[in-house]
Amino acid sequence: MSAAGPDAPDRSVLRGPVPAAVAGATLLLVAAFVVGLVAGWPTEVIGSVLGIGLLGAAFFVAQVRPRTTAERVWPDERRAGDAPVAAAVARHPVRRRWVLGGAGLGALGGIGLLAWLGRDEPRGTPWRRGVHVVTADGDRIRADEVPVGGFGTVWPEGSTRVDSASAVLVRLSGDAEPPTVLEWVVGRRIVVYSKICTHAGCPVGLYQETSDQLFCPCHQATFDAAHGAVPTFGPASRPLPQLPLGVDRAGFLVATAGFPVPVGPVRG
Repeated sequence: MSAAGPDAPDRSVLRGPVPAAVAGATLLLVAAFVVGLVAGWPTEVIGSVLGIGLLGAAFFVAQVRPRTTAERVWPDERRAGDAPVAAAVARHPVRRRWVLGGAGLGALGGIGLLAWLGRDEPRGTPWRRGVHVVTADGDRIRADEVPVGGFGTVWPEGSTRVDSASAVLVRLSGDAEPPTVLEWVVGRRIVVYSKICTHAGCPVGLYQETSDQLFCPCHQATFDAAHGAVPTFGPASRPLPQLPLGVDRAGFLVATAGFPVPVGPVRG
């Protein structure tokens, strides 16, 4: 028979206005997350929306009472003097799994949100004064061996696996012009910029020699490599950071300092 009275299970899905409000806010955050992915919002905005949404989902799930479970009680058939026995199964056995699932969502959301809030800004890279410019194989690059129109991904020596340090080296078809910092250009034509797009953090991987344009394939952001890598098309609003560049006594390209500004998308 079914339980009745004060111990009867509450079959309502939401208890009170607060869980309902959290559920609505969570749905809005999920919608914002999808819109952000489609519209190409900055990565940190999308990440924060996802983190807060997961926290809200965890709270909502913890408040849900499964409709499919109920307390089952059997008639008490004991006789006087019998040892006590359990008269009912555990109430809402599925609820424990729901709570554990909610806790897992909350943990994921909390970790992601804390990781984003705890980022160091400006974000540093291994580029420092005296660090050689190398290929992905770790080979140093001589300035006089870079051909006109040459383009490639370069790294700080000893840190070829650090994504935030990836950069693009270009030998321009013409001379560099301001707002390029000319003191950081070798021979007026060899320049290095961060490879991380300032819009959403995708890698800038294409170069058009005839116009000295750098392209990010994710959202078609375009940067003028001959003029300080300023954005000329697409959603990016900041130039690609320029690396102070020089040569050592043997003619190898070397950084004369680190990037002067944070690389990639910047919060705020």
